[in-house]
Amino acid sequence: MKPSAPSREAHLRALLDAAPDGVVIVDGDGRIVLVNAQSESLFGYERDQLLGQPVTLLMPERFRKAHDEGLKRVVTGGEQRVIGRTIELVGRRKDGAEFPLELSLARVAVDQGYQFAAILRDVTERKADEQRLLGREARLSAVLDAAPDAIVIADGDGRIVLVNAQTESLFGYARAQLIDQPIEILVPERLQGRHVGHRRDFLAAPRVRSMGEGLELSGRRADGSEFPVAISLSPVETTEGALVIAAIRDATHAKQAEKALRDRETRFRALLEAAPDAIIIANRLGRIELVNAQTERIFGYPRDQLIGQPIEILVPARYRQRHVGHREGYVAEPRVRSMGQGLELYGKRANGSEFPVAISLSPVETAQGALTIAAIRDVTERRLIEREVEALNERLIRDNAELAAVNRELEAFSYSVSHDLRAPLRAIDGFSQALLEDCGGDLGEVGHGYLSRVRRAAQRMGVLIDDLIKLSRVTRADMHLQDVDLSALAQRIAQDLRANEPDRMADFEIQGGLAAHGDARLLQIVLENLMGNAWKFTAGRSPTRIEFGCCRHDDQTAYFIRDNGAGFDMGHADQLFRAFQRLHDAEQFPGTGIGLATVQRIVHKHGGRAWATAEVGKGATFYFTL
Repeated sequence: MKPSAPSREAHLRALLDAAPDGVVIVDGDGRIVLVNAQSESLFGYERDQLLGQPVTLLMPERFRKAHDEGLKRVVTGGEQRVIGRTIELVGRRKDGAEFPLELSLARVAVDQGYQFAAILRDVTERKADEQRLLGREARLSAVLDAAPDAIVIADGDGRIVLVNAQTESLFGYARAQLIDQPIEILVPERLQGRHVGHRRDFLAAPRVRSMGEGLELSGRRADGSEFPVAISLSPVETTEGALVIAAIRDATHAKQAEKALRDRETRFRALLEAAPDAIIIANRLGRIELVNAQTERIFGYPRDQLIGQPIEILVPARYRQRHVGHREGYVAEPRVRSMGQGLELYGKRANGSEFPVAISLSPVETAQGALTIAAIRDVTERRLIEREVEALNERLIRDNAELAAVNRELEAFSYSVSHDLRAPLRAIDGFSQALLEDCGGDLGEVGHGYLSRVRRAAQRMGVLIDDLIKLSRVTRADMHLQDVDLSALAQRIAQDLRANEPDRMADFEIQGGLAAHGDARLLQIVLENLMGNAWKFTAGRSPTRIEFGCCRHDDQTAYFIRDNGAGFDMGHADQLFRAFQRLHDAEQFPGTGIGLATVQRIVHKHGGRAWATAEVGKGATFYFTL
């Protein structure tokens, strides 16, 4: 027996009310003819409030016109695309609130034509989930793009599924050019085959691999250029399968820094090996970490026998305990200590022999901790020289004492010469003059000549005594050093020479601005003697030309006095500065031969030397340095 129409309708309504989604059936005019309980709950209307109403009541007003036009196309058969498909729409509740809907539309034939059944699902939560997912993806993308390294995510087949902005910048590809490409696109061609094997091995036993894990890796840019890279790998399990996250860093600068570090280390080791002293580097515990070749040579140990040993292995046994305390005190308050800083130190060779050393210490802070660099020098020869110097100093003290005694004797002699010899000479000269005056008529011409010769000899002897005393005083004179204007001294001496012989035609050329550091009184004596000699030996020259100036000689400043006088034979130049040595006739050019000896001694007292050049009849030039 078939159920009646009301019972079929009740049965259909019960089925619709049990559906999890909203169901709305509309006629060909777009009016609601049936809704289920979920539709009431979904839109907030009572069932009676919806029946007979246009279905556009359930959508925002801005979409209603477009819906009516679309419905007409469906009814007339001009629009069939929406039938049987799931589309997304915006619904509107009774309170005016809008929410996202997912709609599936079916067309049902009835006696009066067609009706349309719309199955509606509120996808608000799903959309929220999608937005949250999109937000997470956006944040993940932002984090990845902000990462300093290139990030490449590949699937189990080695195909790229995600890259960040740094990947584009580093490899020169646009992001779209990399997605779904094999990861080997970023590997140099010569290494691609091998890389596939490495990738499979990694996926077979995935593990986190730190960046720069002892591998020399290279990347390839879009333009084909290669560059060194460091890569860290991290496997990740997802619902879509295993993924591998690769963080890739351009290692060009790191490689350059490593090379620079290796080069510096090479230079450091080269300098260390070339050092003239033994160099030992020890840690805070006093254990040797590095030595150079000189350490092996001086101490007699091969290098490998010293590394890791306590520094006390190089210290004589009797000093070791004390040395440990000194070392610990130095580590507690490290400072640079110069070599040989007043300490008597000794080293011990591998054969047990001891030798004196000088040591300088320098603390150095490193990433591995504090180190101490010790430069050690064998001072055996220096100690021998020091002892010789001490002996020489003692001898010098004795010699100085003897010299002081000699000087005292010379002073006594000078006093004796000045007083005891002058008196007889004055007597000889005086009585000879008296004899000539009182008894000149009885002596005759021969007697007059003899007495005149006696007087001249006595007077010459007096001049010699005066010059000897001057030379002695110059030798013993104390030095009072100051800046001296030599040009001004020469000008005054030239004026005095002109004043003594005003009728003589003389041309002095004195260079201005000549100065020296020395004893002003002694330097005046030098210029007086040299310019006086030039004046004397240019007698008879008209005009007389005397020049005072300076020049460079053996990288030193040399002062000179040049004249156009008699000159001399250079074959006798070695006799010039000897006391009482003369190269000219005393009758023509009078003098005692003491002046140049005095010049030389003064110049020597100033640490310089004196010499001369000349040509007979063409003048002479006398030079001196200070």
